[in-house]
Amino acid sequence: MYSYDKEKVIKNFRRLLRYRTVEKNKAAFAGFREALKELYPCIHKTCLFETVEPEGIMYVWKGLNPEKNDSPPSVILMSHYDVVPADTAEWLYPPFSATEADGRIYARGTLDTKGTFCAVMESVEALISQGFTPKSDIYLCFGGDEETTGRSAINIAALLEKRNVRPYLVLDEGGAIVDASVAGIKRPCALVGIAEKGYMDIEFITKGIGGHTSIGGASNPIVVMAEVVKRLNPRIFKARLNKPLRITLNSVAKNAGFIRGELFKSYLLWGKLFRGFLVKKLPEIDAMTRTIGAITQISGGSAENVIPEQVRAVGNFRIISDSNADETLALIKKALSGIDVELRVISSLEPSGISDISGRGWESLSGAISSTWGDSAVIPYLMLARSDSRSYSGISDNIYRFTPVTMTKVERVSIHGVNENISKENFYKMIEFYITLITDN
Repeated sequence: MYSYDKEKVIKNFRRLLRYRTVEKNKAAFAGFREALKELYPCIHKTCLFETVEPEGIMYVWKGLNPEKNDSPPSVILMSHYDVVPADTAEWLYPPFSATEADGRIYARGTLDTKGTFCAVMESVEALISQGFTPKSDIYLCFGGDEETTGRSAINIAALLEKRNVRPYLVLDEGGAIVDASVAGIKRPCALVGIAEKGYMDIEFITKGIGGHTSIGGASNPIVVMAEVVKRLNPRIFKARLNKPLRITLNSVAKNAGFIRGELFKSYLLWGKLFRGFLVKKLPEIDAMTRTIGAITQISGGSAENVIPEQVRAVGNFRIISDSNADETLALIKKALSGIDVELRVISSLEPSGISDISGRGWESLSGAISSTWGDSAVIPYLMLARSDSRSYSGISDNIYRFTPVTMTKVERVSIHGVNENISKENFYKMIEFYITLITDN
């Protein structure tokens, strides 16, 4: 087993967490990248390094590559080092202090995803320092704007496509090791995302005459917009037993106890009859069956005594696999028929492809998970959020979304929330996972 210095990796981790790499803080991003050269000298001596606009970082660790061809086997390990802002007043400790307390480190980015970033870097640094060379080329691809535009990942993927890089494994943030006892699985459960929902932002505009409230108004755009919001409820998108959900339920059924296993099999056969029960027990199931959307922004009046002439709202919709942007837009227009409202699609992304769960990449990943967490159940699922990895669909069909950490419900809530933190033991486990994944490939 390859070793690493536990005290040193925690010291490095805490230092990098202190960089406030929030959007537009250019000095923090530059300082973070400069610190990497000091903290990881073996990586910078051995690997090819380049920056990719606007905030991307890429290291190429050349492997032995026994298979001589124009596109040698390769692995891409991903993360991002930008973070969302944090309201200092609500935290137990300042969110960029990287305070260590009770065996845990509190800081924005510990889970999302500087923890992953540092675990990858520490594992590679340790392996290089001990003379290891991978069989396959290893690409370390890190975005610096995942929380905003994702442009760095788009540009890195485009660069790799030009270079004919075709990885058999792309690994990015996603599911984690969770307690799945509610589903009847009595051992650690590793949730691995094999697909992502699509994404659509829509602008809604309602207009009226406006005027002073003392006169009143026959046409109040606020009233009209209220009807728009009312009609845009989740039920306008019908639940469907899509392909990723079928894969998940089949996997759960194989790993659950007899009774729960039969229940999940029954869902596959008699979906409508058992859907209500499962959604009550596992609310996430509902989001895996349908497109979900909500109004997230609304603006209009500027004074207490004036009816506005126009109200603007923005809705965000997450598109289920087996559907698409056109169908989603058509269902929204149908739901709003008869209402005088203007619609404009601001941006949209189709649902991602569905990754293979039988090939070399999947076997490598599931093997590393089992080696690290023992007798664990590896469950493929549809990831409800977005990640940078979807930008790599042009170069690989084997994209997986898994954060190698044991995560509780409380810890999940802290992501983008208050008191984000990780235990030191969890961080060590992440490093051990990446060492196993790399050395087994």
